[in-house]
Amino acid sequence: MTIKHAEELTEEVILNMNYPDFVALMQQDNTPPGAEYTIDYWIKHGCINKKSHLLDLACSTGFSSRECFKKEGASAEGIDISESAVMVANEKAKKLKANNLLKYYVADACDLPFEDNTFTHVLGGCNFAFIQNRLIALNETHRCLNHMGSMCISNFYYRRKISDKLINDVYNAINFRPNPLWTLEYWHQFFSERFTLVSEENHEMESQSEDELKADIYDYIFNRNEFTKGLNGSLQNVFFERFLKIRRPLNIQRDYQGVTLQIWRKK
Repeated sequence: MTIKHAEELTEEVILNMNYPDFVALMQQDNTPPGAEYTIDYWIKHGCINKKSHLLDLACSTGFSSRECFKKEGASAEGIDISESAVMVANEKAKKLKANNLLKYYVADACDLPFEDNTFTHVLGGCNFAFIQNRLIALNETHRCLNHMGSMCISNFYYRRKISDKLINDVYNAINFRPNPLWTLEYWHQFFSERFTLVSEENHEMESQSEDELKADIYDYIFNRNEFTKGLNGSLQNVFFERFLKIRRPLNIQRDYQGVTLQIWRKK
């Protein structure tokens, strides 16, 4: 669903919009776990510089590649299956005056529209968890990386047992069901099929209190987000309630999760 004007918004539209389109509508930067810290880790340990050409895999609104461009001058091409997200990514690149150094396309990670050996790095974030045929996508990224190319990962993993109820709550929030078997060891085994681990840093996560969560979302919707802060109060409240409903189970889930920052080298 593509919304071009705020006048098209209604409570029904906001409440029934799928998660990727909802994020794209707010022009929210859907950051990798760790956000700016992760980008700096990738740049340092993955040796990203102005000569690098990056593939931003499942790029959403293009945060990761855009930050690498701003920090190091690296060029990038990104793909995502959400037309709305890709539209926002290209708009943000245009505002940066990136010219042809940042380009974003609607495409599938399992069928990448690029030739072999095109990229120096793949910015994978936590996106392999969201790809159903992830081994096919892994092989595709391997194909598109040049000799000794690097995969940059920032992945959630489960560090303790999580209940089925909470898994279901996460699914109801974002229409995606995480697998409780996605431990750190699981991801090591997965990526090692085609890559060699060269750098890793792990962090445990913890949840915000309910009051902290509400205050953060309220401030974001009413003050920080350029799109929602300009809406009327009624629509702002709808955005607040929808975003809180999404974020609440994701916040609780943090007490069961860790984040691993990794650099994998192409075999």
